[in-house]
Amino acid sequence: MDITNGTDQDTKWKVANSGGGSGVGPHHHFTVEEAVSWPVLRAGSRVQHHPAPPGPWVVCFVVGRHQVVQEIDSDSGQVALVQAGADFRAQMD
Repeated sequence: MDITNGTDQDTKWKVANSGGGSGVGPHHHFTVEEAVSWPVLRAGSRVQHHPAPPGPWVVCFVVGRHQVVQEIDSDSGQVALVQAGADFRAQMD
């Protein structure tokens, strides 16, 4: 799975298994404090992540106080964090 930060700001991110009882679903909101220990994805960079099966998975981003959550079914999928005006959203390819 490719995860891209297509913005000009660093983001915190994580991938959770939505089918494995992680407590993270596509409508889950988390506190910014929860994301403190998550890895940083630098602005304009990409990381390749190999999630543990089974899926689907939930990709979570935190940029400042903005939260973006996107469910993805394929471990070979691509998710990009993009800026949408003053907000952020996930874009799947």
